[in-house]
Amino acid sequence: MPDALPIFALHGWGLNAATLAPLADAFDGRGFIAVDLPGHGARRDEPFGRDVEVLAEGLLAQAPPRSVWMGWSLGGMLALAAAAAAPERVAALVTVASSPSFVARPGWPQGMPAERLRRMAADLSADMQQTVNDFLTLQVMSSRGGRATLRQLQASLHERGMASQQALDDGLHLLESLDLRSHVARLEMPLLAVGGARDRLVRPEAVEALADLVPRGEASVFDDAAHAPFLSHRTAFVGRVSDFLRGRVASHDAA
Repeated sequence: MPDALPIFALHGWGLNAATLAPLADAFDGRGFIAVDLPGHGARRDEPFGRDVEVLAEGLLAQAPPRSVWMGWSLGGMLALAAAAAAPERVAALVTVASSPSFVARPGWPQGMPAERLRRMAADLSADMQQTVNDFLTLQVMSSRGGRATLRQLQASLHERGMASQQALDDGLHLLESLDLRSHVARLEMPLLAVGGARDRLVRPEAVEALADLVPRGEASVFDDAAHAPFLSHRTAFVGRVSDFLRGRVASHDAA
């Protein structure tokens, strides 16, 4: 598959591109490009900001001219925003533990209660390190192999360091304020929404509802996974994504 489109991958809130390193060589014949979001990892000194359009524009400037976009959690929301802004640049989408609206709002009961996210923001101001550690633990709680997955997330964080306080604050603001439902309903590229049945942050119902919103969307929920199925269920995750790319994206690869 020498001409296969590369995968452009975005991590989630508070982490960095090292989180996605286990996927670097997983997709035969496709390049895998994982980047740090502004304010995270090697880009810790750059502002993250609260304007999703500016964020999407910056990510599009880093991405190949045409590629498959993969985003985990907040990274998935940013991938959706970029696809809506420049659909000709995005051949397909793979979102992982992500939804068009992280919090619940009218017509979207699948989201997290907004008050829960606001408490997290207050905790972040009081003790950034502890809040991030608690968030990592929450991501893997109840997942098969949860302790091993937690160690992977912690190692990724330590490898490139904590995100800046401002980037963490800005990221929580976006998680509370973003509602991309009207945008994703207009997407024409194929989308695979992957989730975990035991996820306490993005419920499987939200993952399935995202797939239902996109005309060419489909969902895949792993029964005993939580918020990081690409780590806890790496082999099954890679197989599912590879099947999706072969079946739904092959016709786009020559574009």
